[in-house]
Amino acid sequence: MIKKLLLSGCIASLLFASCKKDATEVPIVPILTTNSISAPAGFKWENSRNLNVSVSTTDNSFPGKMSVVAIYASDPASGGKLLTKGSVTSTAKFKSKINLSNQITELYIIFVAPDKTITTKKVQAGTTDLDINMGS
Repeated sequence: MIKKLLLSGCIASLLFASCKKDATEVPIVPILTTNSISAPAGFKWENSRNLNVSVSTTDNSFPGKMSVVAIYASDPASGGKLLTKGSVTSTAKFKSKINLSNQITELYIIFVAPDKTITTKKVQAGTTDLDINMGS
């Protein structure tokens, strides 16, 4: 008898606990404009920066021929991310505006001459624009 009473009590408490309760729902307010978005105190939007990079060459070994310039966020030999790529001649610079995370402090410049000679240069990427000469 005590076992049945105890079992009945457990079943009754289980039934009461599993009854559907009214959940209080927080209403979702649609965001109508970007001005209505607020960031937490202390949050800074400056997580990235724009950096103007220009690459030139003084190599006149291949007149009228273009060399390829590739700029990476980390060492390309270790799977670095390609940011931008273009061409340069001895009379025309390669120019690019790159949006960089503030975590990136150095760039790798890969210069491929028309004879397939590859030159790599690591440069510091601060907040000022970069003007890089890949030499001759």
